[in-house]
Amino acid sequence: MADTAGHGARALSQDDVPDPRVAALAAFHRQRKRNSRERLLAAAAREFCDRGYLPVSVEEIAAAAGMSRMTFYRHFRGKADLAAHLFDAAAETSRPMFLHIMAVDFTRREAVVEWITEIFQADQANRRLLRAFTQATADEGDFTPRAQEYIRELIAGLGAAIPAFAVDPDAPAQRRGWLEAWLLLYEILDQSSHAALDSGVATDPLVIEILADRFLAFVRRDSPA
Repeated sequence: MADTAGHGARALSQDDVPDPRVAALAAFHRQRKRNSRERLLAAAAREFCDRGYLPVSVEEIAAAAGMSRMTFYRHFRGKADLAAHLFDAAAETSRPMFLHIMAVDFTRREAVVEWITEIFQADQANRRLLRAFTQATADEGDFTPRAQEYIRELIAGLGAAIPAFAVDPDAPAQRRGWLEAWLLLYEILDQSSHAALDSGVATDPLVIEILADRFLAFVRRDSPA
């Protein structure tokens, strides 16, 4: 036994055993960092909704979160960077609503109209934050790459249950179908945002009917090659 131990791993000494206090302290600091970041995001969302994006400063966001300007910059490069992360959080929150169409009969018109109506209503409820994102984009931010990636992820998610969305953008035979899926989801997102901001024709109730018909025409077609 002694020889075997000598040739194998050495026995753990007291110094080798992790101190549970060190692990607990590290976990505490990680949680505290996450909490600080979430508090800054929540404070920014409140300030942006109440006053808009442009008038709010980094100092005011930090103060609203009960933190210093230095702490703010430990988490974000600036106001535009924070707005981009807030955009990501909003997109992640809305993802289950978009994927909900897979849980119902997505070939039934009434179900599709109800689904798109819920999307429009959700954006209407968040219209002040959407307006802040619009101001941020016009000022210094650019959420276009994030929105494009979000749509790409939605296509992949919907493709798990809806054959028309099960398309590979890198497969030449499926490229057209993928682009059609992308444009369809983009139009729903875009018109929903416009309706929430009382912009253009998106406020006309017929827009939801038209979008539902386009969705149905897409999902009822033959499965992609």
